[in-house]
Amino acid sequence: MVQALWRAGGAIGMALLPLGAALAGADLVSYPDGYQESFTHYTTRNRPDERKQVVKIFANDTALLSAKDGAPLESGSVIVMEVYKAKLDAAEQPVTGPDGLFVPGELAAITVMEARTGWGTDYPDAWRNGEWEFAAFTPGDHSLVERDYQPCFACHKPLAKSDFLFSFDALEQAAGGS
Repeated sequence: MVQALWRAGGAIGMALLPLGAALAGADLVSYPDGYQESFTHYTTRNRPDERKQVVKIFANDTALLSAKDGAPLESGSVIVMEVYKAKLDAAEQPVTGPDGLFVPGELAAITVMEARTGWGTDYPDAWRNGEWEFAAFTPGDHSLVERDYQPCFACHKPLAKSDFLFSFDALEQAAGGS
């Protein structure tokens, strides 16, 4: 169901937005230096689909504190996701640790969602994700990855009730909310 919504959202978004505009929003997001020390690591999740990844997700204090009250999160909220390739066994299947999570291999990317008042107003309602912007950074020099970010919006679009976050439940729990 989610994949069907993602495909539909992607098709709608691509029809409504030229590629150049999809790249522009990522330029608003800065790499959050020092996030591993200053943000809260609130969940780790497997991505068992064809990507075979494990992700570690962090939130800044603004996101964490405002999650206590439920969605939406306050302006200034930043979510960081470290995307790791899963270590694979001889059969090319992810190696699983005792906690049931994939064993992280190489760090593939660092993705960031950031919400600021007024962000996203230039996007059509068909794929706007509140006031969130998306960006991906390289693991080495933390440079912005030049790509079309519209698929990020399309994938998160069905999650409006959880402020467009796949991990809102874990964030709310880490914040001590309901």
